[in-house]
Amino acid sequence: MLKNFFITIIRNISRNKFYSAINMVGLSIGLVCTILITLFIRDEYSYDKYNLKHDRIYRIGIDFVLNGNRDRTATSALPMGPTFKQYFPEVQEYVRFITAHKQQITYQDKNFYEENIAYTDSTLFNVFSYELVKGDPKKALTQPFSAVLNETLAHKYFGDEDPIGKIIKVDERHQFTVTAIIKDIPSNSHFKFNILYSISTLAKRSGNANFNTIEPISFWNFSYYTFILLKENSSIDKVEQRFPLYYQKYMNDFGEQFGIDFKIIFQKLTDIHLKSDLNWDAPTGNIKYIYILLAIAIFILSIAGINYMNMATARSSKRAKEVGMRKVVGAQKESIIRLFLLESLTLTFAALGIAIIIVELILPVFNMMVNKDLVLNIVQTPDIFLFIISIALILGILSGSYPAFYLSAFRPVAILKGRRKARGGNKRLRQILVICQFTVSAIMISGTIIVISQLFFLKNKDMGFDKENILIAPIRDSSLRTNMNIFKTELKKNSNIEAVATSNSIIGFSNSKTVHLYETADGMKEHALNFNIIDFDYIDLMKLRLMQGRKFNKAIKTDSTTAFIVNQSASNKFKWGANAIGKKLQFGVSFGEHKEVRLGKVIGVITDFHYQTLSTTIEPLSLFISEAPEDRDVIYIKIRQTNQNETISYIRDVWKSFSPNHAFHYFFLDDKINKRFKTEERLTLLFIIFSFICILIASMGLFGLSSFMAEQRNKELGIRKVLGASTNNIVYLLTREFLKLIIIANLIAVPFAYWALNIWLQDFPYRIVIHAWVFILTLIITLIIGLSTVSWQSFKAAKSDPVMVIKYE
Repeated sequence: MLKNFFITIIRNISRNKFYSAINMVGLSIGLVCTILITLFIRDEYSYDKYNLKHDRIYRIGIDFVLNGNRDRTATSALPMGPTFKQYFPEVQEYVRFITAHKQQITYQDKNFYEENIAYTDSTLFNVFSYELVKGDPKKALTQPFSAVLNETLAHKYFGDEDPIGKIIKVDERHQFTVTAIIKDIPSNSHFKFNILYSISTLAKRSGNANFNTIEPISFWNFSYYTFILLKENSSIDKVEQRFPLYYQKYMNDFGEQFGIDFKIIFQKLTDIHLKSDLNWDAPTGNIKYIYILLAIAIFILSIAGINYMNMATARSSKRAKEVGMRKVVGAQKESIIRLFLLESLTLTFAALGIAIIIVELILPVFNMMVNKDLVLNIVQTPDIFLFIISIALILGILSGSYPAFYLSAFRPVAILKGRRKARGGNKRLRQILVICQFTVSAIMISGTIIVISQLFFLKNKDMGFDKENILIAPIRDSSLRTNMNIFKTELKKNSNIEAVATSNSIIGFSNSKTVHLYETADGMKEHALNFNIIDFDYIDLMKLRLMQGRKFNKAIKTDSTTAFIVNQSASNKFKWGANAIGKKLQFGVSFGEHKEVRLGKVIGVITDFHYQTLSTTIEPLSLFISEAPEDRDVIYIKIRQTNQNETISYIRDVWKSFSPNHAFHYFFLDDKINKRFKTEERLTLLFIIFSFICILIASMGLFGLSSFMAEQRNKELGIRKVLGASTNNIVYLLTREFLKLIIIANLIAVPFAYWALNIWLQDFPYRIVIHAWVFILTLIITLIIGLSTVSWQSFKAAKSDPVMVIKYE
């Protein structure tokens, strides 16, 4: 019986190669997309789960409000780790990280420049499951100036030598001893590093008493990533419930003085990558993108399944006699249902085999697109194979279910008398299915237009400062910091260098924040304010626009000690309006032994500019001058468009003469800003590709369906031509029904697309507005695609010889 079924299935497929090919290609493409998206989603959900204790690890975050200004950060205060372990019996261990900037690492006579560096506690290996290749986890990070390297860096520095005990020099200032080598951190980790230094190094530099202080003010410097490990069978809810008592003991004095509303945030380790929305977080994923990709996979599979269903029901008249004959010779309805379901499953699993081969071929390209290292094999991803087999099984059954039940219901007497011959299946169902296909396609096209528009908007948004042809280099050499004014003068001797300035942060990315006191009618009030320490040339180089007052002036000595410039948002927040000039402003607050404050007056107000990323709204900001070498972390060099290679060579030579032990490493500001949009660029590319695939599969189905319908109406078209119908009349007759369905699909797609895209755009503080032209353009695109697909078959049918058609019929 089963053998007979398969012979019938193979015979039917071989007799209808064209329609079988359309179904096979559509199903294969749909399954390829589903496999790729499934691999991507699986990887996203696997982040940090390689840690054996991941279900007990939480990160401490901060949520506080000062004067109505709310901050939610992934970082916390230095004393929180040890005091949490001491205060809460549920906490078994803690570990802290503080990241470091790019550093020059020297071993013997070789210099290397490394990123992804952090200082951490010796308790690291008690919390996280990092595998040591060499070294003792109990001793690796206990002593000051200890360094743990990953395997890649160890081989890069030392080759086949034993790295343990080797001395590396950092930024020509400090010597670290290599105490352990760990395996490279897995790619599915939200926090990656190449080098770890012992946190006791920082304690030794600043003094153990200062570093380990638990004075109330020390709990308000949020610079460290702190993770806690709960004891087995302990609940984070209990820690959260008792936190107010902890706050009262350690933090209340400072918080009460400044009226701070404070809340603690506990983030489960495995939730950080996809669900974190905190500031100062490591690069994370986005759960909404997972939902989008999941929806796309469902869309594409649905379109492919609809193609099969449409073609099967349309061709039902061709197989009506087969069904009738089977019933006459005794076949039961259940047997016919099994036949058609088995045919659908055979086609689907054949498509699955082709899809797996295609995925293996294109996976390296897909990995480059999404910046991952995904694999598909039965050993490493058995769950994926089980999942896609289940999907293929479901798809095959759903795709073949309606044709199976529809065809098996034919009455043999009616079939053999020819009363079912010309109907070609349920016309209304086919129309509904075509509408569903193009509704999905219209949603995908409008989504692609919006994603592209939003990305273009962000890339071209006025940042409020000049970002073109500005070269930025970090300053690591203390000698260069001390001789900065002479260095700047030497650079300006080159006519291709327009301006040089320094700052303590990179514009457009981040700034530090601390409590300021500002003048009001009721005295001085507190506000947590962003700040940037700059030099006298910074404002002119960045072309910041002045609204009130004046810029900093070297000729006025007090400008480097007591003058402030604030942005428009600060002036508005403090309700200074047009009277900001001369208002008192204090940087920092006095509390206990902490006396590091700067009291002065506002000399200018500048127009708001995006000193942070576009993922945050512009907040109040203060700028002030410092001549202290330690405040010069970054140098900005504005160069001309012409002869840039020669200009950079000149800068490198001057740099080498001032800082011979630190190579000149730089980047262009506009390049760094554009790199922030990598996630959106990848999403845009995926949207374009998947939208094209949706349209391709839908168009293939429409092409096959229109071809079959034209074939079914051959006699009618022949008679119409004999009676005088023109080619244009025939083409219009055959295409109007499909075009009407596409218009209905677009009308249905509009509210769904508008709702979904608005949800996606909510993630962006600066976003485009969805206008009607998006949906009009979508309608035009789908109409053009539909017309192009259908008109070819229509034109072919219209040009056929009516005499031959009628004679044949």
